[in-house]
Amino acid sequence: MPVPPLRVAILHYQPSGDTADPVVDHLAAALRENGHEPIAIGVDESVRDLLNQIERSHADLVFNICETFADDYRLEVNVAALLEMARLKYTGSGTAGLLLAQDKILTKQLLDYHEVLTPKFATFDGQTFETHGNLSFPLIVKPAKSDASIGIGVVRDWEELTRQVRVIRKELDDDALAEEMIEGRELYVCVIGDTSKPEILPIVELDFGQGWSKEKPKIADRNVKFGPETSDSPKLVFPLDISDELRGRIERAALIAYRALKLRDYARIDFRISGRTNEPYILEVNPNPYLAQDCEVAMAAKEKGLSYAHLVGRVVESAAARCKLLKPKSPPAPKPEEPAANKAPADSATPAP
Repeated sequence: MPVPPLRVAILHYQPSGDTADPVVDHLAAALRENGHEPIAIGVDESVRDLLNQIERSHADLVFNICETFADDYRLEVNVAALLEMARLKYTGSGTAGLLLAQDKILTKQLLDYHEVLTPKFATFDGQTFETHGNLSFPLIVKPAKSDASIGIGVVRDWEELTRQVRVIRKELDDDALAEEMIEGRELYVCVIGDTSKPEILPIVELDFGQGWSKEKPKIADRNVKFGPETSDSPKLVFPLDISDELRGRIERAALIAYRALKLRDYARIDFRISGRTNEPYILEVNPNPYLAQDCEVAMAAKEKGLSYAHLVGRVVESAAARCKLLKPKSPPAPKPEEPAANKAPADSATPAP
């Protein structure tokens, strides 16, 4: 069923005095192209202001891209919970999906239950140390609930591991997760749509190229993601040498993750392909990933033949169907009545011979 024109509030994080992220303008233009009326709503740290702005907007649907609240990325799930308590309709994953995917330890435990490969790992909660498999250095250490590669680092011995865990515990007030580093190619798989009929977009690869220093680990840290781009910077490309068999295993793992973590509308699943075994390992699962015109999701959609506006329209359509905002098909117009003179009497019958 078609999506009727909607008033769509683009809910985003915008601290006082800051300019809005360019993705807000990108989404607004795409929504207009789809026949909707966008209203940008920037929020900082006031719950009352968030609810008041949405109420004043009279929005039919909230396009939720609010990944931070009150300068705390861990409150992303609370924003979704607030929208649910206010009985507001919104795009993207709900509280369950955001909570499961935000906690990387829970994510790994769920994927392990579904027999999806993830790197061997150990957890540090400040009181206990628990391992899952026999780990070998080097290890990637990260906060258990971080986003955008905050606090991520590579350690090569127990001394470095202990130091990095202490930094995460003290500076980020978070549990630490240490994973065995999978040497190999890094791939991103984007999924859009409802869990009953999700669509997998073409695989995108983060290519570190020949100019990457052998002294630096091949990981997508904050410098890779947000640092200045140079001729030697890693680039997003479409891999042409992925076999059908490997592609099938990657896509199957992505679908399992999408459904197991209760994600909705759109997501990005990050993989490493082991250079030693050619096995695909899920590194992270990202609900509501960044949706700018040049992001991985938009790139993959374009490769599939979907324009950016079409991609945004698909996200809205998926949310609208779940929220019962789709326009029912109009019933066929009744045929005009025949003139009474041309109608046979209702009780007429052919006389018996």
